[in-house]
Amino acid sequence: MQPPVFFPSHPITTQDVWRLVFYASGVLLILLVVVFWWVRITALEDHIATTQQQRQLYAAHIAGVLSKYEAIPALLATNQRVLKVLQQPHNFSARQALNEYFTRSALASQALDIYLMNQHGVTVAASNWEAQPTFIGKNFSYRPYFQQAMQGQTGRYFALGTTSGVRGYYFADPVYQLGQIIGAVVVKLDVSLLEKRWGGVTEEIVLTDPQGIVFITTNPTWLYRSLTPLEPAILEQIHTAKRYPQQTLEPLSWAIQHTLQTGEWVRVGNQAQVQDYLHLEYPMPEVGWLLHVLNPLDTVNERVLNALLITATIFGILLLGVAMVWQRQQYHARARAVLQKAHSQLEERVQARTADLRHQIEERHRAEEALHAAQDKLVQTAKLAMLGQLSASVNHELNQPLTAMRSYAGNAQRLLQQQRTAEVAHNLAEITQLVDRMARISAQLKQFARKSSGECVAVSLTIAVDVSLQLWRRELRHAGITVQVAPEMQHVQIFADATRLEQVFVNLIGNALQALVAAQTPDPSIQLLIQHAVPMSTITVRDNGPGIPEEQLAQIFDPFFTTRQAGLGLGLAISQQIIESFGGTLTAAQAPTGGAAFSFTLRCV
Repeated sequence: MQPPVFFPSHPITTQDVWRLVFYASGVLLILLVVVFWWVRITALEDHIATTQQQRQLYAAHIAGVLSKYEAIPALLATNQRVLKVLQQPHNFSARQALNEYFTRSALASQALDIYLMNQHGVTVAASNWEAQPTFIGKNFSYRPYFQQAMQGQTGRYFALGTTSGVRGYYFADPVYQLGQIIGAVVVKLDVSLLEKRWGGVTEEIVLTDPQGIVFITTNPTWLYRSLTPLEPAILEQIHTAKRYPQQTLEPLSWAIQHTLQTGEWVRVGNQAQVQDYLHLEYPMPEVGWLLHVLNPLDTVNERVLNALLITATIFGILLLGVAMVWQRQQYHARARAVLQKAHSQLEERVQARTADLRHQIEERHRAEEALHAAQDKLVQTAKLAMLGQLSASVNHELNQPLTAMRSYAGNAQRLLQQQRTAEVAHNLAEITQLVDRMARISAQLKQFARKSSGECVAVSLTIAVDVSLQLWRRELRHAGITVQVAPEMQHVQIFADATRLEQVFVNLIGNALQALVAAQTPDPSIQLLIQHAVPMSTITVRDNGPGIPEEQLAQIFDPFFTTRQAGLGLGLAISQQIIESFGGTLTAAQAPTGGAAFSFTLRCV
């Protein structure tokens, strides 16, 4: 084989070597510039996509934490203890009972503080009544959340506590008496819990208020710093509201390097320590916050550096190959065997490097697939959590007829091949009955899940009880619990909303079922009884379990009171409110034969 004309046939000189170095350096420089920009753009796009996903997860997590506490002050504002303290401000026993009730509620809900303020902004009861300092006697009328509550709105506000010095997000709802606002119930959420749950993440998570002040962050050195210098008027407004007492609110060293199509390339820090980040924002208008996700660009730089190193390595290998070919041309046959061996070794090195690169690419693909799988699993888990225990039971009931239908259909095919049409018709009739059964099960779930109309109409007790029992049927059968329904219910109709009445039955039957299972009661049973006396009817759900201790009967309907480790203890409180909205009453007592008995009285037709 003749050597290429590119290589000189004369012996290599110093001039030839320098010419080769010059050409190789120019090609390498151009190649490195192209690889740099291509890899940098690709890595940055991947970095942006990953940061956007993380931003959505952080925003959903923050919204979920806030929504958990949003309804608590409105629920507490209707409690009779709260009204009694505001009506009788000098009643020490009533205030003490409310203090202890707030303490239990704060522990159950993991709230930082719960307190009650009169219409002048003075705190008259608080969960920290035993702490020093306590909120009791403090006047917080200057706080915007109190002013919003006194205007009949739900107050929302973030501030650094002037008494406790602890950061908190405040929810406030007004307390009404005869249409007049006489006070406000406030629940304070410890926002530092968000920072603790974000510990160990590689990103920097920052939440800023409308003035651009950092009040929640994974970087402690950024806390109470502003992203931009604050005007004197804004500083005076913050000082008047006592939002950040004893904080200088100095601006953070924040410089935008590049404005990207999505987000910004920012540089944070001083000359001693500077860090580049990909900065994405997410507005949260319902709370007036701005979520910032700052993902370090180290991974982008490392990816670009690795690509440049790999490119230079491959180019060097290729250049070495060219040099070896050139050298082989000079020494002809004498060096052919040596050069052939070197060329083989070079190919092995290239293959090994290529295999290593493929392995790295495969590892990256597996990591990305694992990330997507984890995200899909998170979404699916959230869906399953919303379906809950009742959906699992209905799915079990649907699987049985589906299995039977599959068997009947298979038999029908074989019978049809044998011309046994009569038996085929029988199998098809059985399939039709199974389809009807599945339709009934779906109709029961749809009936229970339908949106409540909110109107009280004549409702059949039998239908409401049947729907509730069908939803618990699998659990009742699995636990071996016998359910006895009084036949007198068959023709009784009461004034109620059907959907919410079914919810009451589901709660009471579910509580009885869980009590029987937890106590492992022998021969467990649940009885649904009625005392029908026009114009009122009393319905009782009774079990033969361990019953309710006497000391717990007085607080069984209190929100957040529960004897189980799971749950917030709101089922009975909600059921009581539903019955009271129908104009009835719900009570709890010990059954004469043992066990718990829950009775509610409603107007009947």
